[in-house]
Amino acid sequence: MNDTLCAAAQPPFALSPSLAASLRQLDACQANLSIEQIRLFHDSLQLGPEDLQPFLQFSDERYRRNQIYLSPWCELLLLCWRSTQRSRIHNHRGSLCGLRVLQGAATETVFERTDHGQVYAVGSHRLEAGSLTVNSHLDIHQISNLQPYGADLVTLHLYSPPLRNMELFSLESSQVERPGDSISWVYEI
Repeated sequence: MNDTLCAAAQPPFALSPSLAASLRQLDACQANLSIEQIRLFHDSLQLGPEDLQPFLQFSDERYRRNQIYLSPWCELLLLCWRSTQRSRIHNHRGSLCGLRVLQGAATETVFERTDHGQVYAVGSHRLEAGSLTVNSHLDIHQISNLQPYGADLVTLHLYSPPLRNMELFSLESSQVERPGDSISWVYEI
């Protein structure tokens, strides 16, 4: 790896030495990561806010997904959330996801499905800065920034394999939306 960036995401800036070292760990992977490998990667990170500053980009319309790294085996994203922004209810069909809260507090709402296919919330919990949660590919959840206005949320997500298929759910219908295989929809959920 050349200390700028791999694959699809190639910013016009050099990476910090700490981030470059973390990405070299991912470059060494030659297969999809296990839940334990995702935990170990997150636990080994020694990144400060300045290391991720180039990827810290927000949107006022919806939370923003900023790609840091992409390989055939995994994808690392920095997600930036303004207060009141939330994901749609979804799973990561086919991909594991490790989510680390870097700044602020996230609210994760976990859902299950009825025999009729509708989803219902079974609980919510707060993930404070430093928290790590790893989701299996069929876990249904929603991430929200429910902090007071002006309080941003920043989360680091490692998907393995890269997130390309997912299912989107609604509280109003048992219909499951499957956006497809294109990368563009991933940045619009």
